Amino acid sequence: MSSIHTKNSSLKSKSRFNEMFGENKIFESIDNLFDIIDGDRGKNYPKSDELFSEEYCLFLNTKNVTKNGFSFDTKQFITKTKDKLLRKGKLERYDIVLTTRGTVGNVAYYDELIKYKHLRINSGMVILRPKTPNLNQKFIIHVLRNNNYSRVISGSAQPQLPITKLKKILLP
Repeated sequence: MSSIHTKNSSLKSKSRFNEMFGENKIFESIDNLFDIIDGDRGKNYPKSDELFSEEYCLFLNTKNVTKNGFSFDTKQFITKTKDKLLRKGKLERYDIVLTTRGTVGNVAYYDELIKYKHLRINSGMVILRPKTPNLNQKFIIHVLRNNNYSRVISGSAQPQLPITKLKKILLP
């Protein structure tokens, strides 16, 4: 009899807890929530003499992606021709940019408030493009900004977050 009473008490406590705080939290890997798009590293990657102060496409560097989002104090652009030659790394509205080399873990959100229409990431970043339209990106950005990446960063001279490890990071 007492074991039934204990079981019922336990169920009531669990029910109250769930009522207050919700059911068990479900965590998903970044790979399940986002397409992870790496920057182009091929033969068409822009050389220093192919970067301009004004042109067609803003070519992001790590100074443009800060812990507080985008910063456009310094800008480098590539021509439309160079933009067309690059295979991957072009931003679409509502993409999230995450730095993966050097200063790891800076996050920026490409929404309609950003005036530039053509942006590309460099090789030290990835684009996180939502697989479903109903993700709460602002919440995800908050989680990404507050994530401690130290457990998955490799490299001592230049820290980096390999895509294989990024894919496995769990988000609530």
